[in-house]
Amino acid sequence: MYILKSLTFICLLAVTPILTSATPMKYLEERIPPDNHRHQTFSYVLKLMEERNVKIVVETGTARDGTANCLGDGCSTVIFADWADDHDAQVFSVDIDPEALSCAAGAIPEKKHRVNFIESDSINFLKNFGQTIDFLYLDSFDFESWNPLPSQQHHLAEIKAALPWLGENSIVMIDDCDLPDGGKGTLVIAYLIEKGWKIIADGYQVILTRN
Repeated sequence: MYILKSLTFICLLAVTPILTSATPMKYLEERIPPDNHRHQTFSYVLKLMEERNVKIVVETGTARDGTANCLGDGCSTVIFADWADDHDAQVFSVDIDPEALSCAAGAIPEKKHRVNFIESDSINFLKNFGQTIDFLYLDSFDFESWNPLPSQQHHLAEIKAALPWLGENSIVMIDDCDLPDGGKGTLVIAYLIEKGWKIIADGYQVILTRN
């Protein structure tokens, strides 16, 4: 079983230089400041997304508070919408809560053409997605430290449903990992490692790739 033990950032930038026309700060400023626990991993993955020419972004669990709680929840949908608008990409944000979807949509009025909001169980949605997912962000099913398994098992079911759609250059990032018992990522990370994936960034969020 994989359990996150520290806020260690495993950065491969020195091995594989990443060229970017828009710095991550463009998408993170006023949302995820440098001292925030998600800043390093968000910054790295945005560079990696550009390097790998990501066109299809899928997130499970939308930014339910829009931009009202970026420091706490991360504002992922808003960040990905801005990035997609600059890179001619599409975002699919799936959530079972229609109010959360409505709130997230309201936070990106000028970028709605970049984000497809889907009210659905994420596992069923992923099973039937039907196209390559370039970047998958797992952040559904709130984690409860006193009862970790339901969230961990749900995220494991998500990655199993998504696996047929993940290509050789796909990226997976899991939120809320530096929590008791490894947070949301414990079972997902162990499963992907067994399948040959590698951890390339390890902190509050964990990023994995095949290569």
